[in-house]
Amino acid sequence: MQTNTVPAARKSATGWFILSLIVAAVGLYGMIQVFVHGQEASYNISREVPWGLLIIGYSFFVAVSVGTATISALAHVFDVEPFHVISKKVAMASLAALIGAFYLIFWELAGPFHLQALRLVVYFTEFKITSPIWWMVTFYMLELPLLALEVYFLTSHKKNAAFFAALIGFFLGIIAYGTLAYVFASNATHPLWHTNGYSIFFILSAIAAGAGLILIMLAFNRRAHNADRAVNALSKTLFILLFFMLFMDVWNVLVNIYGADSELSETMRLFIGNGALASNFTYGEIGLGILVPMLLLVLGRFRSFTLGMLAGLLTIVGVFFARFDIIVGGQMLTRPSTLMPFEMHHYFPSLSEWTLFVSGLGVAGVIYFLGAMVFNLEEEVHA
Repeated sequence: MQTNTVPAARKSATGWFILSLIVAAVGLYGMIQVFVHGQEASYNISREVPWGLLIIGYSFFVAVSVGTATISALAHVFDVEPFHVISKKVAMASLAALIGAFYLIFWELAGPFHLQALRLVVYFTEFKITSPIWWMVTFYMLELPLLALEVYFLTSHKKNAAFFAALIGFFLGIIAYGTLAYVFASNATHPLWHTNGYSIFFILSAIAAGAGLILIMLAFNRRAHNADRAVNALSKTLFILLFFMLFMDVWNVLVNIYGADSELSETMRLFIGNGALASNFTYGEIGLGILVPMLLLVLGRFRSFTLGMLAGLLTIVGVFFARFDIIVGGQMLTRPSTLMPFEMHHYFPSLSEWTLFVSGLGVAGVIYFLGAMVFNLEEEVHA
């Protein structure tokens, strides 16, 4: 590596850092609305649909974090050679995405005037071990410092310490995200969530989102040593993940649609034909987020940086649609009793929610590029 590579990279990171700050500032609109008018007036959530874009965004950002951390572990723990490329950047991206997720859940919980940090400590120390949310909080309280330690150890050339941090973080990340899925799946009053494959789909799509982000990063680092091998390995990995996601999506619709007059069957009809989420599911999640990326990867013979980057970007967009469809779709249809008709509820994010979600992207960018300015993320790390 030439000696001027690191200063040039840090100079570039400074420009991206400033742009990320601007994106993060978009959320000021939503913050002001929440402070002045409160959540109820600022968000389009309701008693019937209480979980909106900020919960969706939290789940989405955590998916990206878990996906990148999993692939990072393949490099540092399991010594998969092609994944050593830009390994420090991958670890930093995982940390940044998780902090972005915490930022969104912070605003979902009603903002700083409710002393969220104190509420979190009180909730955690009550040891509600029968609560899925308690376990989720516990795992993520452990995951965040582990990711920070992994970045520190990698940038300090402490390979043994980085190995154990990545190993523990790998298991914690999968368990934590599986627990997040369980928070939804354990809710029997929402049949769409209360299915056996829900947690598995969450984890598969998270790893796909992580692979997609790393393909984007590789497109900007194509001159790195063995970058072509990394693109080839990640493209093939992403293709397989997308295939299984497609299979699970189609299978869930086909199997569950035949439970005539059941709430699950009626909910699945939201995703087909003239259903309220049919366009999201068909064109966003399946078409744009799975089929088109698979086609791009094949056209690029799993070697193209440009097509791989585009496939990665569309995969990430598709994972967002998937989170939106599952979380919102699970709340849209209710049935007070078997003797009463189904009730349909509608939800579309408010401007305040959109600005806070966009600012979450900016916050994640700020953390990542701040790390790029402070640490040397350009050097390749081997296990």
